[in-house]
Amino acid sequence: MERKDVIEVTLSLMKEKKLEKTSIGEIVKKLKTSPGTLYYHYKSKNEIYKEIMDYSSNEIIRVLEQVKFTHSKQDYLFSLTRKLIRFLEEKEEILFFLISIKGSYYAEKKPEAEFFLENLKRIFLETETRFKCGKYMTLKLGMFLGSIYEILYMSKLVEKRNLTDEEIEEICIYFWMEGQ
Repeated sequence: MERKDVIEVTLSLMKEKKLEKTSIGEIVKKLKTSPGTLYYHYKSKNEIYKEIMDYSSNEIIRVLEQVKFTHSKQDYLFSLTRKLIRFLEEKEEILFFLISIKGSYYAEKKPEAEFFLENLKRIFLETETRFKCGKYMTLKLGMFLGSIYEILYMSKLVEKRNLTDEEIEEICIYFWMEGQ
């Protein structure tokens, strides 16, 4: 039983049945393994969630770090935003997990759940060291991430469509246009 298999199966089940309704029994059944084997690697469902959070965070950070820094703060933030949105549209199961975990008991009780947001902040706020950014950048980033979750929830998970380039541009302008 590979860790990646546990992650993929659990993400798939969570998308299908929701976070709260995904049981260890269903994960075991879909993996075609025994409960003892799964519990040997993971003591609880929360440990699986932590593994998925780490996996999701690492995947997003890997993708965002591919964005080349430009001399313009605005262009850099626009590029990061486009890359993040397209990644989450492509990896719908990660989007669903992040939206689901956001308000869950797990996210409230486990500081590891914040690791993802801290890494995103680190990448987006790198602009602060290269440019003068306002003291409200962290607050603005929190509002940005919440808005991205809501927008992608509606477009990808409810309407079953990707955002258009024009819609992404509108998001970028709203959050990152100078003078706003």
